[in-house]
Amino acid sequence: MAGLAHERELFAALSNLESEFGRWRSGEISVFELNDRVHRFHHGVSRDLYNLYDPRDAEMVVPGAIARGTLKEQEVDPALLKNLAELIEFAKRRQQE
Repeated sequence: MAGLAHERELFAALSNLESEFGRWRSGEISVFELNDRVHRFHHGVSRDLYNLYDPRDAEMVVPGAIARGTLKEQEVDPALLKNLAELIEFAKRRQQE
């Protein structure tokens, strides 16, 4: 489940970056602006996702993904969902802070 959530969030982030390549190809932005956006992606959202899905925080990865809506509760095995219920609520509260 953690791998699926990571893939979904990375896909969305890369889709945004991909649109910048389209802007460069159409002449809307320069090669230098594109390079800056790639650099910001690497040191921003890419690093954030890497840290978010760090195996050292594995116990919070799936509950956090459910709280953010990256994973839907219906996708998670009911027994696992029951075991994660308190952590999901914790992640939701933390997200609201």
